Amino acid sequence: GAPDSPAQRHVSAAYVEGGAEAGGAANLVTAVLLNYRGLDTFGEVLVIFSALLAVLVVLAGAPESEPDQAATRLAPSPVVAFIVRLTAPFMAAFAAFVMISGAELPGGGFQGGVVLGAMAILLAVAMGRERVTDALQGGARFWVRAAAPLTFVLVATIGFATTGWWFGLPGPGPWRDALVLALDIGIGIGGAAVLAGIFLALSRR
Repeated sequence: GAPDSPAQRHVSAAYVEGGAEAGGAANLVTAVLLNYRGLDTFGEVLVIFSALLAVLVVLAGAPESEPDQAATRLAPSPVVAFIVRLTAPFMAAFAAFVMISGAELPGGGFQGGVVLGAMAILLAVAMGRERVTDALQGGARFWVRAAAPLTFVLVATIGFATTGWWFGLPGPGPWRDALVLALDIGIGIGGAAVLAGIFLALSRR
């Protein structure tokens, strides 16, 4: 933390001076997360996805609550339910904005995913968990929850094919912008599905 340390005099200055161009995002946080330390971020999304798998495995043998008990336990007041249904489209729009604009403005996939996941949890509380779980069935639910690591693997493979490095991004241009956007959206959708999945799994027991 010393102001004359190498990290302050060289590393941080290099990020500020050339991070936007080299990292592919005007938002330096996004540039660092998805480029400079893309492998580390890939590990983070794997940890989040693994947490969901762990919860599902642990709860696999637990008895399910009776539908009426679960509904009673989660039932909000009519006012809360109405407000949740009214604001859900705006929450979804804001989450999409945060994910899509993460390369240029504060935000990104993790932040947008938290907003989207919170919206799904609120809808499950307000409308019943079955209404939310029925939106995605069987295999589709798994692929949505795995969207973040799968998107990283896809971008890593494209990076290897175009640059010779895993998680490498091509030079400045629309192709690199599209890959950064895909990462943000994949992280957001996958993170939201994991958060909602953990809540829905716990609410059944």
